[in-house]
Amino acid sequence: MSERVPDRPAEASERPAAIERLLFARIELWVVVLLLLLGCLLAIGFGAAVLDAEREDFRLGPISRAALSVAEIPQATKQLLTRDTDLRVGDSERERANPTGWSFPTGRLTEPRGYLLISRYDGTAKRQRIELVALPAMRTVYRWTPDASDLLQDVRPISRFAETTNWNDTRYRAYHPWLESNGDLVIKDYASPLFRIDPCGKRVWKLQEGNFHHSTEGDADGDLWIPGIAERPGLAGVNEKFREDTINKISPSGKLLFSRSVAQILVRHGYANWLFTLPNDDPTHLNDIEPVVKDGPYWKKGDLFLSMRNVSAVLLYRPSTDQIVWIKRGPWIAQHDVDILDDHRISIYDNHVEERAPRKPYFADTSQVLIYDFATHQLSRPLEGPMKRYNFRTWVEGLFIQLPGGLMLVADPTQARLLIFRPDGRVAARFVNRAKDGNLYQLAWSRYIDAAKGDAIVRTLQKVKCNA
Repeated sequence: MSERVPDRPAEASERPAAIERLLFARIELWVVVLLLLLGCLLAIGFGAAVLDAEREDFRLGPISRAALSVAEIPQATKQLLTRDTDLRVGDSERERANPTGWSFPTGRLTEPRGYLLISRYDGTAKRQRIELVALPAMRTVYRWTPDASDLLQDVRPISRFAETTNWNDTRYRAYHPWLESNGDLVIKDYASPLFRIDPCGKRVWKLQEGNFHHSTEGDADGDLWIPGIAERPGLAGVNEKFREDTINKISPSGKLLFSRSVAQILVRHGYANWLFTLPNDDPTHLNDIEPVVKDGPYWKKGDLFLSMRNVSAVLLYRPSTDQIVWIKRGPWIAQHDVDILDDHRISIYDNHVEERAPRKPYFADTSQVLIYDFATHQLSRPLEGPMKRYNFRTWVEGLFIQLPGGLMLVADPTQARLLIFRPDGRVAARFVNRAKDGNLYQLAWSRYIDAAKGDAIVRTLQKVKCNA
């Protein structure tokens, strides 16, 4: 018995053959050459549009911006996939044998009283935390966990310097937070708006008139001095990529009171040769502003010490008269964190690192803490032996704090460690920022708060009630 085979399966069976004929069809050579030429022209045009946007000429308008967005897809995808991996410390073997958190290698501390305000990336929670730690017990008495997505969601316009892929809870870092007397914090990421948050982490105000970064320090009047980057350079002859550092004075209510270009200060005073002998889009790299809070024999209240990493220079500047009172280049190299110790001495964290090849640190020696004496013009190294012994090689950042009782705090954020040394050079306390996954994660800058101020703040914070 025979039966008719339905038509539909036959048609279906012919489709693969048709596709096969299409895939393996002979193509004329001139068609291949034409397609190759068109592909080359499109690639050249795409590259030109990306370059036009990268140079910020934007001669092609929205086409340049669209091309740059497409070109940045691989990098953005990588950042999203790796999330926190670039916040990990690479050489974790250095602190592998040391306990997580605080430890006391030479016995418990008995002094000084006071507090440390520590900003760190919590690799377990995958977010930044700011902790108020009571000395000498090293007990955390309060913790802020800012919601970065909430803080940054309505920031408009977005600066060209902003790393918006960091504008979320798993990437945001609070650099050198400032603690106000009522328990509020003033915080920022790198090249980001400035925020004041309350003890519950809610935003009090935001300041977008600048791209703020690195240090935050208070002056004698309660105002803050913070480095920034001008959105558009005001210096003649530079291109749009030029990072023109600014010194900025901000009131506790979030008002920008004063802003001045560091590069223009140097040019006005005859130091253009420090900045423009070689092409460099970031010639100063201002990383610390230290306000003078009272008169001394070598400076006056209202003066500012400025640390400029990329010219290895520290200067004393008087904003009231636009005067460079003192300036010195080296022997420190790529230094950070200048502090006033008394009426004639300053400390400098000397990273002592060179970039003999792009983005590759070269250390001829270890990093050091230097003390410069204005009375004698001499340099001393109070921690020379200990910093060699513990192999401090701080490529970026780095912090030194002179504590009461002769104790000295050295923070190495990129190695996830903070050490407090006794006057004899022994380690009194060590903090290692290790997560439950066994990896070490970066610290941001910390600060010391004396007992009287800190106790009053703690009493205020004890009355705070936040929603869960």
